[in-house]
Amino acid sequence: MKRSAKRNMIAVLFIVFIFLRLFVSLPTIRLTSDNTKYLELAKRFPYHTLSNNQLYLQHPPLYPYAIHFLTLLVEKDYLAAILLSFISACITFFIIYRLFNFFTDNFYINFIALLFFTLSVQFIDAGKLPLRESFTVMLTVLALYFYLIGVKFNSKKSIAAASVFGVVLALTTDHVIFLFPAFVLS
Repeated sequence: MKRSAKRNMIAVLFIVFIFLRLFVSLPTIRLTSDNTKYLELAKRFPYHTLSNNQLYLQHPPLYPYAIHFLTLLVEKDYLAAILLSFISACITFFIIYRLFNFFTDNFYINFIALLFFTLSVQFIDAGKLPLRESFTVMLTVLALYFYLIGVKFNSKKSIAAASVFGVVLALTTDHVIFLFPAFVLS
């Protein structure tokens, strides 16, 4: 298959990816539990406190801080959180493309992996709701991608980039612990 045909197929798949995240409707958006806490923490930047003015230590601060800075572009905090999820999902699409290109030269395997990511109901919902999952997946895939590049090509810059994304992930969620077995297994 020609390179331009492959590029066109990926472009069409990305357009489908965007349309599924923008135009599949949800009747309501529920802001519950952690979502409301993140939005409140974003309002109280840089103190990382809730309405009781005590330091909130159950979740790391980077995700609410990212929401806070996006509220400079978008007035509403929940819209900023949705925009952050959507941007993270789009970045993850291309990182998955690069990651599977790294593993195999077979275009069809790469395309099928992207197709599964594009059509996954959980990832569609995560890309258009004010949840941190899309942001967390993006950081995890970025850390793994740069780590694998660093190991394969003995690149200190890629290992440093993987470390930076790992630290950013640690400042976002406590699920960073799952990166360590992934690094060891790779």
